[in-house]
Amino acid sequence: MANRSAARLWLLAIFVLSGFAGLIYQSVWSHYLGLFLGHAAYAQALVLALFMGGMAVGSAWIARVGTRWRNLLRGYAVVELVIGTLGLAFHWIFTHATAFGYDTLIPMLDSAPAVAVVKWGLASLLILPQTILLGMTFPLMSGGLIRRFPGQDGDTLGGLYFTNSIGAAIGALVSVFVLIPAVGLPGTTITAGLLNFAVAALAWRLGHATESPPAPTAAQDAGQGLRQKLLYGVLLATAISGAASFVYEITWIRMLSLAVGSTQHAFELMLASFIAGIAFGGLWVRKRADSSPVPLRLAGWMQVAMGLAALASLVLYANSFEWVGWLVKNLPPSNGGYVLFNLGTAAVAIAIMLPAAFFAGTTLPLFTVALLRAGFGERSIGRVYAWNTLGAIVGVFFAIHFLIPFLGLKLALSTAALIDMAVGLVLLRSCADSRREMARFAGAGLAAAVALGLAVTQVPFDPLQLASGVFRNGHARLDPSNRVVFYRDGKTASVSVIASQNGLGAIATNGKVDAGLSMRPEIRPVDEELTMRLAAALPLAMLSSPTDVGIIGFGSGLTTHTALGDSRVRRVDTVEIEPAMVQGAMAFMPQVSRAYTDPRSHIVIDDAKAWFAGRRNKYDIIISEPSNPWVSGVASLFSKEFYRFIPRHLKPDGLFVQWVQLYEIDDHLVSSILNTLTPEFGDYAAWLSSDSDLIIVATLQPQLPPVDYSRVLRGVLGTEFSRLGITSREQLAFHKVADARLLRALGREYGGEENSDYYPYLSLEAPRTRFMRLAAGGFTGLTILDQPVLEMLGIRHALPTSIPLPLSDLFTAEQRTVEARQRAAFLLDPASATALDLDTRARLTQFLTLAARCPDNDAPLRGLLEHLNEIAGRTMPYLPADALAPVWHLPVLQTCRLSSPAFDHALALIESTSSRDPQAMKAAGEAWFSLRQDGAYPEAETMDGTALLALLAADAAQGNWEAVCNAHRRLGARIPMNENEARARNFLLAMAAGELRPEAAAHCNVPGQ
Repeated sequence: MANRSAARLWLLAIFVLSGFAGLIYQSVWSHYLGLFLGHAAYAQALVLALFMGGMAVGSAWIARVGTRWRNLLRGYAVVELVIGTLGLAFHWIFTHATAFGYDTLIPMLDSAPAVAVVKWGLASLLILPQTILLGMTFPLMSGGLIRRFPGQDGDTLGGLYFTNSIGAAIGALVSVFVLIPAVGLPGTTITAGLLNFAVAALAWRLGHATESPPAPTAAQDAGQGLRQKLLYGVLLATAISGAASFVYEITWIRMLSLAVGSTQHAFELMLASFIAGIAFGGLWVRKRADSSPVPLRLAGWMQVAMGLAALASLVLYANSFEWVGWLVKNLPPSNGGYVLFNLGTAAVAIAIMLPAAFFAGTTLPLFTVALLRAGFGERSIGRVYAWNTLGAIVGVFFAIHFLIPFLGLKLALSTAALIDMAVGLVLLRSCADSRREMARFAGAGLAAAVALGLAVTQVPFDPLQLASGVFRNGHARLDPSNRVVFYRDGKTASVSVIASQNGLGAIATNGKVDAGLSMRPEIRPVDEELTMRLAAALPLAMLSSPTDVGIIGFGSGLTTHTALGDSRVRRVDTVEIEPAMVQGAMAFMPQVSRAYTDPRSHIVIDDAKAWFAGRRNKYDIIISEPSNPWVSGVASLFSKEFYRFIPRHLKPDGLFVQWVQLYEIDDHLVSSILNTLTPEFGDYAAWLSSDSDLIIVATLQPQLPPVDYSRVLRGVLGTEFSRLGITSREQLAFHKVADARLLRALGREYGGEENSDYYPYLSLEAPRTRFMRLAAGGFTGLTILDQPVLEMLGIRHALPTSIPLPLSDLFTAEQRTVEARQRAAFLLDPASATALDLDTRARLTQFLTLAARCPDNDAPLRGLLEHLNEIAGRTMPYLPADALAPVWHLPVLQTCRLSSPAFDHALALIESTSSRDPQAMKAAGEAWFSLRQDGAYPEAETMDGTALLALLAADAAQGNWEAVCNAHRRLGARIPMNENEARARNFLLAMAAGELRPEAAAHCNVPGQ
């Protein structure tokens, strides 16, 4: 007896591993198929249909044939072995099958429907065998245990449901937090396959004993009609219950995404919470199913309780924004804080989802026990499982395509609760055989009606709260002065448009703002407008005859609108995955009118990769404007596979444009994008459109075409750019911050790992940087270096003083240029520069005073050189040589240099750098270090960093990269540098390391790496 009990416990235990592996497969296969089929709403639904449909087929088939198998546990072991074998080979099979589809099958087809048929056919072949086998596991294990331990049907079914579900919940967490970061998707599927092998071995060993024959199905009799009515009534109830449960799951995940964010970590935490609730429901019902005199009555109460708990979750959800806001405001923005934030959001998800999921976990065992008691035999296990799974498919389609888009999240959940409670009431009424039971039934009906009415009418779903983005800023509600002019729960996301009092608007997806724009033409523009316009304008300025443009992501519609402002363009295809995004952006009319009204504009609702894969025509320009990489699913638009896919759809001289957000991310992750993109293209360059947005333009050719900015500064586009204060080619060119050499160097310096669809480094790490509110300072700082390094490298030039800057606050480098002009003007004529703030005026006056005294030692000399260095750093990168020369030739400075050797050398260093003369810079730098030899003039240490950078920049400008390394080896170790100086030094060394042979680059290691 003890051995039999131990064997039973072992079998329950290995089913934990089976559930663990099964959830890994479901999660990973969904990701794989999403890469091939896309993430559009219909694709998500069909992928789930393939999963659930395959499992339904497997459970239905085993229900028919399993009764003839003599040893179900060993049959289960064989099934697990086959699943594991397919799991080990899945990545290899998937990559080769999809490559065959993309490279051979799809190019042979002429129509989009034919492409869709081929893709879905391949997808079905890839996962249906495994899902059919997965569908067989629960009926086989359940039947095997029931045969071996008769009379404990409820205990067995509830125990298996608990162990399998708790394993699945653990699998959801371990896969995303441990396995995928460590071994990627291929390694994760291999891990699951090895677990299947272990389960198969244990099940085979434990299944050696002979099983009792299956309990006979009750013979047909005069009551057969009633029995059939009972059978199909129970099967229908379990199908409806399965449908409602999946509506809950999908709706809750969508709701919680608005409160906790749409990250991959958040999704898996929510999924684990839901499955854990189901598991504990199965655990609770283990003993009660067998002891219940009427299992269907208990199932009826569970159905009503499930609906009531779902309605109660709306109340909790309405308060969840305050809870998340508290977490964001009170947890430190650190790695440890992010761990606590995940734990806190998991607690929120558990509070909302677990009660109803708990009751959902009780129903399938109860329905199965009811049929077993009625004499329907072992087949009823597979039948109930199959019908429940088929109901889940219906629930998925209904939730995504009807309930959420037409009713919204709140009413979708309420509808599912109503359906659950209705099923429960029908069951209670059918089992009511006394007045007492009828009274209970009436009470349940009244409670359901009251709860539903209160939930629908009294629980607030305030758009100002739903659109708040609390997970980013900690504010549970938008300021009441804002208006939500559009809100819609779409098929894949909830979209809102918020208008502020000052006339600015923002469009957000699941609370995350994706674009900001002025709501009326007369309103002053925001910096994001320049980003969206430049994304289209830069490639248009490079090509002589661009005709076909593809844009990934609609956003506000401004990029599409800008592309259509060029008369050379004949067609613009804008691919957007969420229809509500296109509808919401109409709030920005007429600023984006061409996107909607121009006959050349074609808006496509689909997944971008799926759309391009089904088309044979190629584009002159493809612009990718995804949301931030921390948003679940978005990182696949920054992957190696995506950057290899895009060139197939470009014309030979076509250009690819990538928009990269530099906020809520760090330098390391941005370098991951660079290290992923750059190997796939021949040449590339980058522009900072604002302080937080980087635009990369890439070509397959060895060299980017020259930029003729005048192409986009005339006609309609010229008028629209003038609204942003941009009227000259020099202003647009001033936004350029990197060429191919520098982008490669930055990728090398910050060392981010290559991002792959199969090793999703970006999607796993970016949620952390979002929580920590980081920014890629190394990239945003390229525009505000203290020396004209970018100019020495030939990347950009300071703006001529004749160029006006009416909207300089849109770009920090332009603000610095305005300030530099004011500083120079003050130094030349203190009475003329009245716009400078008092503190700056005081510091400049102090500099002139110290220069007049001209100290040559001690603290006064240190103060004079510190002032000189500060003034140089705030003027040299932003003013051309002809504007700086009069400043450094001021009589007071020239007089001082005659009596102070230290000041003379320092001024020579500044003059040569201001003139951008590499030979003079090198001579001045070497002269400076000769002056400072043996520790002379210790007060002048403040200029050492400037002198070293002058040497490095001068050699870099001449392409003498070995000299760059040698200068750093000779001098760099002993020279302290401020943050800006160190940033410039590091990327110059990284550039040198990339240009030299490995042995010659040994001295170019960036300090600290």
